[in-house]
Amino acid sequence: MTDSDLKKIHIVFNGQDTPPLKISQLFDANKFNRLTAVTGNVTADFINQYLSRFIKVEVALSSPENYEAKTGDEVITKVALTNALLSAANKKPAKVFEALTSDNQANVLNNLFQVAIAPTQAIHSRFYLLSNSETHDTRVILGSLNLDSASFDKERNQYEEILVFDDDIRLFQNLDNHYKNDIKPVLRPFFTENLLNAAQNQIDESLKDTKGTKNAVVILDNEVTDQIAAADMTDLISHDVQKQIDENKIPAMITKSMRDITTNRSQDKEEAERQIQQHDTIYTLQKTAVSPRAAKPKLKSREKIFKQVQDALISGMTPQQRSAEKKYTTFLYDRPMERNLVNNNSGLYVPNDTGTHPIQFGKIATISQIRDGLKSIDAVLKGYQQYVVDYNDDYGKRFYEAILYSFTAPFLWEIRAKASLNPEDGNDIPNFLILGATAGSGKSTLLRIINQLTWNTDRSLIDFGTIYPTDTPQKKAKTVDAIEHYMKLGSSYPVLMDEIEPYFFQQDQYSRHLVVDTMNELVNNPHAIAPLIGTTNYDSGFTMLRETARRTYYLQIDKVIDDQQKGEANKYIYNVRQTLNNTLFKDFVMRMASLLEDDETPWRAFDEKTGKLDFLANTRKIFRDYYQMADMEVPSYFADEICDDFKESSRNRWAKLYLTQEEDFKYRQQDHSLLFDISKLNTFNGFTADSIEKYRNALPIELCVDGINGKRGKFVEIKADEFFKWIGERNPYAEEIEENEASNDETLTTNTAEKVTESPVKEQKKGFWARLFG
Repeated sequence: MTDSDLKKIHIVFNGQDTPPLKISQLFDANKFNRLTAVTGNVTADFINQYLSRFIKVEVALSSPENYEAKTGDEVITKVALTNALLSAANKKPAKVFEALTSDNQANVLNNLFQVAIAPTQAIHSRFYLLSNSETHDTRVILGSLNLDSASFDKERNQYEEILVFDDDIRLFQNLDNHYKNDIKPVLRPFFTENLLNAAQNQIDESLKDTKGTKNAVVILDNEVTDQIAAADMTDLISHDVQKQIDENKIPAMITKSMRDITTNRSQDKEEAERQIQQHDTIYTLQKTAVSPRAAKPKLKSREKIFKQVQDALISGMTPQQRSAEKKYTTFLYDRPMERNLVNNNSGLYVPNDTGTHPIQFGKIATISQIRDGLKSIDAVLKGYQQYVVDYNDDYGKRFYEAILYSFTAPFLWEIRAKASLNPEDGNDIPNFLILGATAGSGKSTLLRIINQLTWNTDRSLIDFGTIYPTDTPQKKAKTVDAIEHYMKLGSSYPVLMDEIEPYFFQQDQYSRHLVVDTMNELVNNPHAIAPLIGTTNYDSGFTMLRETARRTYYLQIDKVIDDQQKGEANKYIYNVRQTLNNTLFKDFVMRMASLLEDDETPWRAFDEKTGKLDFLANTRKIFRDYYQMADMEVPSYFADEICDDFKESSRNRWAKLYLTQEEDFKYRQQDHSLLFDISKLNTFNGFTADSIEKYRNALPIELCVDGINGKRGKFVEIKADEFFKWIGERNPYAEEIEENEASNDETLTTNTAEKVTESPVKEQKKGFWARLFG
């Protein structure tokens, strides 16, 4: 039996094996109108898709198992209370609430949908009770599943048991009583009063706004959610723990366990650094919440605990780190579930001018406005055409391609999900655009132009080198951490990063951490992570690790503005930038939203020449339609395909190396390969200090004998035929190979003729193992 034949989602319906059921059939909102669930996890997507039509929903979230907790008191302090505090500190309730549709947010505010947690009890139960208050139909679901799509993914290597019992009144009543009498009394709201008050206040503000919508959506900013987290954590300790003590649901001396919680912490130090910091913060908070010297430990006052919570939340951050976090200020939220094209809602939201609530972003433009937008882009390209040395239309496509990418950026995570047949396909839609450019090529100006065309300002740029001061300890690692923070704030607007230093791309601990890990996260769990559009110095030596290059869209802008015309060029581009606005971008997001809503839209368009997925194909279509609507010719610099500049740059690097160092490439006749001593690329021979890694990274693995092993060590071994085809040079060893093959053919013919004259040898019959393994 193969893995695909295994039944990983095992459904038993009233004692009988059942073929796979759809989630909507299992949680049937047509037959039942009420749901009570005790589950390990619930996601906003699951609520939005499958629970919206229930009249009443109650969900109790259980605690993850923790094998370190050995006593009953440790289960309370190290499992239940710690997880509750971590959930609040990580703002999980706010994130789930924000991801709900506006209708479901209203259901929560109206107390129709309730989610709860047990802050002092560990719950591992899993059961689901469905009922209908009019027909009195009931359903009990037991098993290992959670209220998330992962539990129903048959491709996931995870077994799930689902036992369904319809109209088993005794079983339903038993579990219903257990929930009401045993579980519900130890629960507290997951969506706390602090969160709901903030949400209601934002809705009230939104309804006052003339630009607001009838169904106002709640998106809380970081400052508000910080305040909610601090208040929730304070309430968990000062109210919930004390209440459970007063009601004798937990032992009174639990406060001593809280005070002693940091004892024997050394065993946990092998955990990931971030997780250790989070746990230490929570543990310290628990400890300091109890009077330190009292014979019978008791909790401190609410005011003291609140102050300690605030201090704990910022204790792990230096003033420099807090300053670095504030450098990113541009927010554009993509909310596909709110998309409503009839009401001109693209699904994108921005904070209003005062930052109190989100408002819709996007507006259909007039033909005249579209024409003006296209003319503005044309004026930008004419500037480069006029003042860049050796400009041609193929070079101009790089600038246009960067603009197309920036327009598409807010929707890349949606396009990735629609275009990927397999998870790894998501790497074909990179979340990183890098403009490799020489000094004086206008790359920073292009970044500002992109900012103006999409955001109507040029002030959203972040300078890579100044995120942290020069003398900051571990500046490189902290800089990359800050960029990751910017990208994961929930916004879809690209992080615009100027002058990214070469080490970021060349050193594994930086580019792999950010580019590779971020793309893997997006591939395995599609959600909005802001793309990064950055510039870096090309200086004829730029390189990337192969894993980074695979997940990055690289455009090379290696021609400079004519020094003699620099003053005139600066004046020209300054005047052009005064005319730029984001009217065309606002129209574009409406049209792209329409394509995303249309199930007939093709997302898997492949370039015939390169075979690469053109993830900008629909963007190109929209812009071609723009030119047709505006009655304008499609310009000659319009990009019709993905540019593969990193591949071309790598090819050119090795071609020059071979032509200038031909004697160092030693032909190995036995394997038809070339051996090259890569250690010769040193400073003594006129190369830069990092040239070895640059050339190693630029050499495609498929050209190397024995794959990645062919790139390692002192000697690089390269397949001769493939290498010469790649660099576009004649293979000087091809004639020698042909002569040897002809000689071999002649010898083979002679030997065959001789064998024919001999008596034939009877072929031996092959045994079982020989047939099976050859």
